[in-house]
Amino acid sequence: MTPSKSPFGSTRRRRTHRAGIALAMASLVLAVSRPGLAQSEATAEAEPDSVRQEDGFVSLQWWHPLVAGAAVGAVMLVDEPVQEFVQDHRSEFKDDLADIFEEFHQPEVVGVASIGAMSLGLVLRDAKLAETGVQILTAYGLASGMMIATKWAFGRDRPNVTPDDAFSFNWFEGGSDSSFPSGAAAVSFSLATTVADAVDKPVVTVLLYTGATLNAWSRVYSNKHWLSDVALGAIYGITAAKIVNGHWRLWGWKPPTVGIAGDGGIVLGYNIRH
Repeated sequence: MTPSKSPFGSTRRRRTHRAGIALAMASLVLAVSRPGLAQSEATAEAEPDSVRQEDGFVSLQWWHPLVAGAAVGAVMLVDEPVQEFVQDHRSEFKDDLADIFEEFHQPEVVGVASIGAMSLGLVLRDAKLAETGVQILTAYGLASGMMIATKWAFGRDRPNVTPDDAFSFNWFEGGSDSSFPSGAAAVSFSLATTVADAVDKPVVTVLLYTGATLNAWSRVYSNKHWLSDVALGAIYGITAAKIVNGHWRLWGWKPPTVGIAGDGGIVLGYNIRH
């Protein structure tokens, strides 16, 4: 007779995984901080009103969402065979890996990264660090809003509900339990993209996107999402983060900025001119 796993042990493991990932994210966010208060203040004086780099951004065009939608639609064609393959090739190692990376999108992880960066930025009067905290939270909100609206519109059933029908939709009757898109993937990729762009180091970028990808994989592996669900969630997360940090521009609107005021305080601003 195989002994059953204690739910308390499972809960404890989940909390440990969340704490570990949260601490890792906090460490990466700290890398955003400039190497000293004096340099931060000198930079702020050289760039009044929190001037940010204006070149190198991508201006989103009307056809970009059409291309993204077509790509997600193509992925839907392989949803069922991918789901069947993944479920037929489960293992104890993969179970443990999925348990760990499912925690990447949890509110505790996002909260530690966002509030930690904002708080430390205020204490150190580091505009860049505080701005990253604001961007994490704003991107999380934008990605979540896009995700919730789409879930409501499509009302797609999860693979554990209709495993043999990837095209089971309840149009305009969806809710938080709808499958399309994956909220976990949207949150994970918005967090990974925001921090990766802020730190701007290849090794950090690879680590963050690997974590977000494994989180998306864990949702497919646990039979909670189709492959196309996590694909659209990833697109939403990356798009939200890139719009918020200004790497991508929608109708030319500029992102929220944080600057250091003359008295050393932090100023949050948003320019709606385009």
